[in-house]
Amino acid sequence: MKERIERLKKLTYIPQNEIAWLIEQAELSVKQREIIEENKRQQEVTVHQFRQAQKDIQQLSGDRKRYKQALEKIITNLNFAITVAQNELEGDAK
Repeated sequence: MKERIERLKKLTYIPQNEIAWLIEQAELSVKQREIIEENKRQQEVTVHQFRQAQKDIQQLSGDRKRYKQALEKIITNLNFAITVAQNELEGDAK
């Protein structure tokens, strides 16, 4: 392709078939640029979605940790209440 372009630069008159080739190359270039721009846009969207997903995961991990701690406290309190109730039942049985 480079050779063909260099050859065309040297011509004072450009044949019709060569002009058609130049137009085709220009159209291809425009299409390629559009594709590249669309790919960049999609990449930006993907990066944004990935970052948002990371934030969501961090938030959910924090929520999970807080819920786990709260559940452990509830279990501890229930175990204590069960122990107290068992002791009272044993005391009443005597």
